[in-house]
Amino acid sequence: MELKAIVSTRADDPDLDERIDRFVVQLAERVDAFQDAEAARDRSALLALASALADDATALGYPLLVAAAARITEACAENVPESLRKSVVDLTELSQRVRRGHRSSAS
Repeated sequence: MELKAIVSTRADDPDLDERIDRFVVQLAERVDAFQDAEAARDRSALLALASALADDATALGYPLLVAAAARITEACAENVPESLRKSVVDLTELSQRVRRGHRSSAS
């Protein structure tokens, strides 16, 4: 089952076109960093990554990514490895939907 693509709520703002493009292009690298930090059980890195992602996602109109970053922050606080792993997997899936939405909005 293919999940719905995610498009920025600010996609209609021409002043943000380049920033949104750059954000979406760099999203895969950011997710890789989350996955690496989760595998290393590096909660401080995860917290820093989540904070930066939430800031950018807020500014660029991706509330689902903001919520995913919040879940990662909560999972870090709980210190339950399975919960943390699930929150990173969820972020990975959301990022794929964002990339798919961005490509479809560009056509």
